[in-house]
Amino acid sequence: MTSASYSRVLVHLRRATQGVYTCAQFDECLLDSLGLAGEGLVECSLQDNKLLLKGPPENDSASACNARPPLYKIMHPPFCPIQHLDKKGRDDLPAEIKTRGVDVGVAVLLESSDHRLLLTHRAGHMRTFPGIWVPPGGHVEDGESLVDAVLRELNEETGLEVTEEEKKSSHILGLWESVYPPVLAMGEPKRHHVVVYLHITVSRPSQQLNKEFKLCPEEVDAAAWLSVDLIKHSVWSKDQLEKAGLEDNNDHIPITLVNQEGEHLEADLDPSILTKQQEPNALTIDRISTGSRYALSLWLTQHLEGSGEEASQEWLYGKYMKANNTKVSESKF
Repeated sequence: MTSASYSRVLVHLRRATQGVYTCAQFDECLLDSLGLAGEGLVECSLQDNKLLLKGPPENDSASACNARPPLYKIMHPPFCPIQHLDKKGRDDLPAEIKTRGVDVGVAVLLESSDHRLLLTHRAGHMRTFPGIWVPPGGHVEDGESLVDAVLRELNEETGLEVTEEEKKSSHILGLWESVYPPVLAMGEPKRHHVVVYLHITVSRPSQQLNKEFKLCPEEVDAAAWLSVDLIKHSVWSKDQLEKAGLEDNNDHIPITLVNQEGEHLEADLDPSILTKQQEPNALTIDRISTGSRYALSLWLTQHLEGSGEEASQEWLYGKYMKANNTKVSESKF
């Protein structure tokens, strides 16, 4: 739940041409500023209520002595509105938007002991991305670590709590540059975030966690646990699924609904949400967000390592992005 009094945590960049970190500007594409062509690796740390991002050093000598900080993948969609904003569009941004900076968000891929991941459906009255399926998450408050922030948001949205022992499994999966509205055809950008996706594994199965739900109707109106096969259906292309021997998924997905009184109800979800993608001209609701698909693909890479199945990020997500690049070209975003 968003507090009206919290101080915003903003992204600060150390660009290749600078020796110091400076506050990222709302109307600059972060990946372009870091010299990354749509995706790449960055150093990431949260210090003094600032998210510090910098690209990997050109000289790898530090890695030889194991002194280099960890690197995390960062990406944005090929239709990123900030990247496609022309000079007139930047000049026309209202001052209160243009001076906002770039906010920091956190989201958690919570994995149950039966290897299912939790997604929540954002309530229809939310200011950004209403009616979209995403992992639980939100903003970072003063003095919070990324992990503490995401666990607070998880509890506020779903009522679920993570034990201190389970918390030890937390780690960053990757980062996503997110803009709302997600396409320029919907109007000028109003929000610009870097979302840090974390992965936490808990020792309880999804059925037990369902019983612990206290979904907050002010923020979410449904929750679902996706199995590994459902995640493959949401990320892989038809050709990839056929190669893996997975048939089209026509089974309805069990979900938990909540009404405005906080009452919970079990229901089923149409599996079309797994493959529905953002349309060129308007927000497409009842789909998994593009950033969430990216995070799911990173988790799937991790999950499949050593299994003998295809696990490279190019396999899991590169082809998905290539398909979207075709749409971008055709739609002239």
